[in-house]
Amino acid sequence: MQYFKNIIFIFIFLNSFQALSKNNFNIHPIEVSKNIYVFMGDNNDVNPKNGGAISNTAFIIGTKSILVIDAGPSYLYGSKVIEIIKSYSSLPIRYLVVTHHHPDHSFGLSRFIENGTKIIMAQSEINRYVKYGNRLLKQLKNLIGEDWFIDTKIVAFENENIKFPINVNLGGREIIIELYDQGHSEGDLIVKDLLSKTIFVGDLVFNERAPTIPHANINNWNKYISTIMDSNWDYLVPGHGKLIKEKEELLLTKYWINYIDKIAKKAAKNGMSPAEIFNKGIPEPLLKYKLAKETWIRDLPLLINKYEFE
Repeated sequence: MQYFKNIIFIFIFLNSFQALSKNNFNIHPIEVSKNIYVFMGDNNDVNPKNGGAISNTAFIIGTKSILVIDAGPSYLYGSKVIEIIKSYSSLPIRYLVVTHHHPDHSFGLSRFIENGTKIIMAQSEINRYVKYGNRLLKQLKNLIGEDWFIDTKIVAFENENIKFPINVNLGGREIIIELYDQGHSEGDLIVKDLLSKTIFVGDLVFNERAPTIPHANINNWNKYISTIMDSNWDYLVPGHGKLIKEKEELLLTKYWINYIDKIAKKAAKNGMSPAEIFNKGIPEPLLKYKLAKETWIRDLPLLINKYEFE
């Protein structure tokens, strides 16, 4: 009898361990330049294995303080990032820049507020985070499980009427934070580290993955990518996908958003339904993008509907 009790105990223990360990973010920062580190997101869609950690997040260490770019998808993720940063430096994590309100970039911010970190985010994106956050959080819990979102909550916070651009000195490192209105989102923030010429552009750029467009102004977004291409940088960290060193790599995002925009406008003008376009299949040049089919099917109807009512 004791033997069977031991077997049952071991079975329960192992399953309990799996339940705990499966929600532990196995993330490791890579140093892209001296004292600049990036956590590379899983370049797939949100799923129970990645816990929603699909976007790139980062931190910059100065001689006096630390700045973090994006909070990740949950309280657990934010906690893990803070834990790792503290293993690299004892300096205070003074700033968190949230590039926009989408859950994979913002839902970990309450953990940084607990840490006493100042949140920098466009007011338009704070409004959307507060207005739609609980609905999106519920959807994510239903999609990949509640365990990934333990202690994750949508919180109101002071913005102090921030006006952009913002200059931040971390000690030996000057950072510029710029606002790009009505692009991928209503208020995209870009972070520039002048010392290393590294630029963090959030979801204004996707690398080797189909860009998502639920709140996008395609015309502005296209112009902003041109502006980024013309600016002076050595390294670019996109919202999704690997580090970019060649400016031509930004053309992948440009091509996708312009193509899907053209198709959507044509469909709206000619009274075509998304189903009619889907029947033709995804154009060959777009198939090389990660999540091309999923993004095409999800986003095209949104754009068509938008242009039908313009």
